[in-house]
Amino acid sequence: MVDVGDPRPHHGMLRELFDLERDWREGPDGGESDEYEQIYVAAFLLFLIGDPADSCRLYAAKFRTGDMDLGTGFDAQAIFGAGRHETLRWLSENGYTDEHAQLSEWLLHAEDPKIEDWARHMRTYFYSPQGALLLDEL
Repeated sequence: MVDVGDPRPHHGMLRELFDLERDWREGPDGGESDEYEQIYVAAFLLFLIGDPADSCRLYAAKFRTGDMDLGTGFDAQAIFGAGRHETLRWLSENGYTDEHAQLSEWLLHAEDPKIEDWARHMRTYFYSPQGALLLDEL
């Protein structure tokens, strides 16, 4: 139901779904039955929206989690939907100094694949050329 060409009308819902997925993964059942791709699709759509305020939510899923799949499998590139400089500026201006420092370091040393290449790959992984989601419905 979310148009990959313009997911902005569903921004609030995507934030809520992302948060619910993260809570479920980190909850007492540890993400039992593990539909791991759902949180990654939500993250990709938040990336496409490009709101720097989402960077904290995405950062926490990657770097402040006890869930092994999120810590290792969640791509840090998703944090930079607003752009590298815009994201870092927003973090700095809003008091997220730890996040700013760690992501600045990450950009210097670990950006592989490049954010633009990652975004193209994720789009073709999750969506057909016509914009249809390629994941099975739950």
